[in-house]
Amino acid sequence: MTVPNRRPVLTEAEWNLILELLARERRDLPIEIHHTSTRKYRDMLRDRLKTIEQLLEQFESIAA
Repeated sequence: MTVPNRRPVLTEAEWNLILELLARERRDLPIEIHHTSTRKYRDMLRDRLKTIEQLLEQFESIAA
């Protein structure tokens, strides 16, 4: 899957929704990681959590 070089222009409400969804995922992922018995899947979830944390840092700095 290729990602276009365009950046979407989002309203403040849309940015807030994205931040809320990322924050919720960051909150819920550690529970899922804890209950996962497959090492490969757990590692994938940990990588996802790191990516979510990086995105939140970037987006929160833009919103500030």
